[in-house]
Amino acid sequence: MTVQPEIDGAGGPDLEGLARRAVSGEPRALEQLCRELQDLVYRLALRFSSDPQAAADATQEILILVITHLAEFEGRSKLTTWVYTIASRYLLRTVRGRVELSVAGPEPFADWIDRNLAAEAPAGYDDAEYRLLAGEVRLACTYGMLLTLSRPLRLAYLLGDLIGLPDVEGAQALEISREAFRQRLARARTIMRGIIADRCGLVRAEHSCRCDRQIDSSIAYGILDPRRPVFSTLPGATAPIPADTLAAAAHELDLATAIAEAYRSGPHYRAPDDVWQALQQACPALTG
Repeated sequence: MTVQPEIDGAGGPDLEGLARRAVSGEPRALEQLCRELQDLVYRLALRFSSDPQAAADATQEILILVITHLAEFEGRSKLTTWVYTIASRYLLRTVRGRVELSVAGPEPFADWIDRNLAAEAPAGYDDAEYRLLAGEVRLACTYGMLLTLSRPLRLAYLLGDLIGLPDVEGAQALEISREAFRQRLARARTIMRGIIADRCGLVRAEHSCRCDRQIDSSIAYGILDPRRPVFSTLPGATAPIPADTLAAAAHELDLATAIAEAYRSGPHYRAPDDVWQALQQACPALTG
């Protein structure tokens, strides 16, 4: 039987209502709540780590923490803000993986882009393969940009500019003051602007860098495997950024806001099926 989600006044699922019902002992409410939260948590974890497997593992562990501590939710903030608090605590203490360790910082990252930009787009690919590889480079590069930020700044940028939390909720999620959250977000934007400036053609047509001109170098350095693309085959992967999103980005005066438009365009990745399966095994309450 499929659980029909409760609806809040804005037309979305009433997560707080589902939480209350789950705490009162309704397993189907708990199931619906976890299903509503898993993609939200997975997208945060994937952007944080740039590693699909690490993101899947983190999503499972974060949801287990949500389930086991759900009775402690007192409604002083939105449920999603409370979940982001749990997720942020968990992500900050995870061991840095291979992908995260491979990004040395904003200056080396920007230097690599400049040194490896080909004069022309590569030849020898059919149209479908060409578009897939260019899209894969875009995702790898934009996710790589996030890894140039320190973990505290990265979470502030993810919560503030990509997810769109106001400073009150962002500060609650990171358990810092509103002023500290604003300072972290401003610092993160400054770093992102430095990478994008005079480079990223996604946000400014006059900038020199194009995703397709980084295909060959990405393959040469082992960042991209044409036979096994990482981001383009994940659940929820979509086609390249829609033209209207790029147009919106081009009209943003601030480069950090412009690149955030590209991030928000998606893909709206979904948590892999094995996350839910593992979660059911770890939490028998989900099966009633």
